[in-house]
Formats: sequence, structure tokens, C-alpha cells
Amino acid sequence: MREWCYLLYQFDELHPEIQSRIYRSYFNFIYKDMYFLLKDHELTEDLIQEAFFKILSSIRHHKVEKILPWIKQVSRNLAFDHLRKSKKDRYTTGIDDVNNNEKLFLLGIGSLHVEDEVENKIRNERLHEAIAELQPEYRILITLFYIEEMSYKEIADMLGLTQQIVSQKLYRARKKLLQRFQQKWVNLDE
Repeated sequence: MREWCYLLYQFDELHPEIQSRIYRSYFNFIYKDMYFLLKDHELTEDLIQEAFFKILSSIRHHKVEKILPWIKQVSRNLAFDHLRKSKKDRYTTGIDDVNNNEKLFLLGIGSLHVEDEVENKIRNERLHEAIAELQPEYRILITLFYIEEMSYKEIADMLGLTQQIVSQKLYRARKKLLQRFQQKWVNLDE
């Protein structure tokens, strides 16, 4: 943790190869979160670069004790700002993040029949569509809790909220997700 701080503080003075390694490490660390919000590879890469420069300029003026969550927060905030400005629905989810049955099948643990496999795939596609339609705040909460498996406390600390507010918002996010998923699932049968 301290190494990250030191390297970022001294970034301009480092050898170009080391700078490149630091940037690639940052890029790999934040890419999934940013792409999840933006659903556009080129835009994600551009905003990651912009966030990196913002982090480099900000770190000199702040004493950051928990640097990795701070880096994620700065990057996500930049993505949220972009989404607010553009007012476009650019959301995505990774099929492999939620598709547990398919993972079990690929590992040879489950034995799905073809019909079950097709139904699971369709259900998961509808689930991903429903998640993609949620407002960004709810999508982030669903992602942090279910995909990144963070506790209420960790989410609260990261987002600067109380655990009770995280609990309430996550409840609302689940409720919205269920409504959207049910609509998609019912429409599939028609």
C-alpha cells in the first residue's frame, strides 16, 4: 500500500519503463469496474487514462491512507460524471460474473441437460439486461455486494455512506432488479 503511494508521489521522476508498468498495473486494476459502467472499450480506456492523470495530480495534494479504494473511487466518480454529462445508457455486465450454473457445468461439477443449459443461458442474459437497465448507483451496489462479494461495511466505507443506507439502497436495488427481470422473463414467454 505504501509502495503505491510512494510510486505515485514520485511518478514523474521514475524511469519510463517503471512508469509504464505502474500505469499497466493501474489499468488492469480499474478496467473491469470502468467498463462495467461505460460499456465501451475505447471510452473506458480514455477515461482510465484521464482518471490516472487526475489521481497523479490529486495525490500530491492529499494524504491518502487507503490508496486502493481511493483510486477506485476517483475512477468511478469520473465514469459517473461522464455518464451524467452524456446521459446515455452505456451499461454492461460480464456474462461470466453471474452465470454460476454455467461455471459449474464447465468445471464438470454440474451435469446440465441441453434444455437446462439453454434456459440458464437465456435467463442469465435477461438478468444481465435487467442489471444493465438499473441506474448506476444500484448497479454499483449489486456489483460490489454480489460480484465483488464486499460486506455492507466495506461498501459503506468505499462509497462514504452508512451501513444502514447501504442496506436500504441495496434492498431497493434488489427490488428494482427483480421487477425488471420478471418483466423480461415474462415477455420471453409471450
